[in-house]
Amino acid sequence: MKKLIVFVCNGNIHRSVVAEKYLSQVLERNHLDNKFSVASYGLQGTMGIAKPRHTNLTEYRKEWKAASPTLRKFRIDLTDHFYQKITPAVIKKTAVIIAMDKKVFSTAKNALLNQFPKAKNKIHIFSEITKNHKDIKDPAGNGSFSVHQTTIKNICSTIENKLKTILEWTISK
Repeated sequence: MKKLIVFVCNGNIHRSVVAEKYLSQVLERNHLDNKFSVASYGLQGTMGIAKPRHTNLTEYRKEWKAASPTLRKFRIDLTDHFYQKITPAVIKKTAVIIAMDKKVFSTAKNALLNQFPKAKNKIHIFSEITKNHKDIKDPAGNGSFSVHQTTIKNICSTIENKLKTILEWTISK
């Protein structure tokens, strides 16, 4: 049975989806897609917090325009993705959950550790493996090409360089 790796961000529109799609590519390229599957979810829509206004990055015009060139460069297609909220059922079947920033991990009212304290042993924060242990900031509402480029490049390079660590997280729990 495949081990499920889940990325979680606030809205499941940008960062977690980029991580999901890129890790899927890396797993396939390394012939590991028969052992691992990847999904992404968001906190929005949980614990009384509203769902995202739109369900796909393409519907956020300025963000889509800013992100598209870099997404193409990394061969990441987000057009078929639709927002999904994290649920207890997902948590239960997941080998490892990776929060894209500290807010998603622990500081938001509906943060992963606040909603799912019993799963804390399999919840990690992406900054554990990023350069200088920095969060992947949420580019929501930002139309800057450089902000989106930096976000996407940081996610992809971290996954590329720290694949072994991510996979080790699935067996250490």
